[in-house]
Amino acid sequence: MGKEQLDENVGGIRAERFTSGHMEKAGPYSRADVTEMLLATGQAQQELFARARQVRESVFEDTLRVRGVVEISNACVKNCDYCAMRSHNAPLERYTLESGSVMRAARQILDSGISTVFLQSGQSSICDTLLHEVIPAIRAESDCEILLCVGEKPKEVYMAYRAAGADAYILKFETSNKALFASVTHSNLQKRLDCVTYIKETGMSLGTGNVVGLPGQTLDDMVNDVLFAITLAPDFVSASPFIANKGTPFEYRPAGDINLTLNAIAIWRIALPHALIPTVSALEYIHPDGQAAGLCAGANVITVNFTPKTNRDQYVIYASDRFVVGLDHARKTAQKAGMRAMLQ
Repeated sequence: MGKEQLDENVGGIRAERFTSGHMEKAGPYSRADVTEMLLATGQAQQELFARARQVRESVFEDTLRVRGVVEISNACVKNCDYCAMRSHNAPLERYTLESGSVMRAARQILDSGISTVFLQSGQSSICDTLLHEVIPAIRAESDCEILLCVGEKPKEVYMAYRAAGADAYILKFETSNKALFASVTHSNLQKRLDCVTYIKETGMSLGTGNVVGLPGQTLDDMVNDVLFAITLAPDFVSASPFIANKGTPFEYRPAGDINLTLNAIAIWRIALPHALIPTVSALEYIHPDGQAAGLCAGANVITVNFTPKTNRDQYVIYASDRFVVGLDHARKTAQKAGMRAMLQ
């Protein structure tokens, strides 16, 4: 299946137009530019994707970066309405991996030829001791990249992660709409953005991004999200479609629009040529070629799951029956998109 065919297989639901907003421009892009690109369908969308691929190939050639993730804990103090790991989801069985389990998974990642060990969890201080133990241990075994995604922390905790050997950190802003952020996460967007600043100040590379199709999100919000991410100039940026998750207040809401998600990927690729942009597993959940389509829209990263099988079903980040990416899927997805996965 070629790139053009993949583009055509992702159909076109045109989003309703909204107007006005607080952010008018980021870099070379105006609100009108971003709105037009987000709403692109058919030939216009294929041309947008082609331009994004051209930009990506000029910087990264045909290389697909591969990360290996270990989901070290599903404990979380947050109560976000879209996530089944929310603190109020009492029926969910919680787990936190022992350091030995994390190290075994990290070795599997490195033995697979993957050079990025990605440690992810819900937001909980329970993981801090574990991370301070395993980060130096992984660093002692390999000159790999250590990437973290473990939530909002005080500045001194981020500094400690960096001192232990962490190279990069992902903290998505989810939505740039302060009222919507407060409504769906029951917390403060400014605190999240302060943490983004702290991460940058430690010297760790910054990853961020949004969720496409959060209940209550408008097209105007999406335009603001795209422009806002550009102003942050992140090292990584991702667009993830909303997935209705059992055990949450949003479990019966429709999934986020795949075309808006892919178009956001393409815009960010063009505006942020050197950024690493993942094609997330949620794309595969809502479309059988979703991750290949993400690559065809300009993404250049895929994450392979190395969480112990006994715990994967408990890490319900977007669905209890989520799509779990394996090594073979990563290779096949790269091939579909005409890319070369960095694997043994």
